[in-house]
Amino acid sequence: MRLLCSLSVSAAILSTAALAGSSFQNTCSNFQFSYLGSEAGITATCLGRDGEANQTSIVIRGISNQNGILTHDGAPSSFQQSCGNIGLLSDLRSVTLTANCRAPNGEFLETSIEIEGISNQNGVLSY
Repeated sequence: MRLLCSLSVSAAILSTAALAGSSFQNTCSNFQFSYLGSEAGITATCLGRDGEANQTSIVIRGISNQNGILTHDGAPSSFQQSCGNIGLLSDLRSVTLTANCRAPNGEFLETSIEIEGISNQNGVLSY
């Protein structure tokens, strides 16, 4: 029984770590929402270990518009197909995606969601 409890606690810790907020905002600047082809992305200037600035971008994964509300799901991001006025807000611990998203009744709702798990890996945005 002790082993089972220990495994459950370890799984909970790993699950929480996998859903950690993003940290790239602490070593990147000029970051903004961007379209990377038809996909939603972030473009930024990030510092490498050598202190050099590098222009980088990454596709945002797993965010969709569900009835006018941004939500996390396991699929490729699709919110950009039914949301507008898309932007990013940040503080030291997180980056939040904001948008006006179409609800089933055609109305646009203001909504936001934290972008999880993006970091700066030697000047390159990574999950």
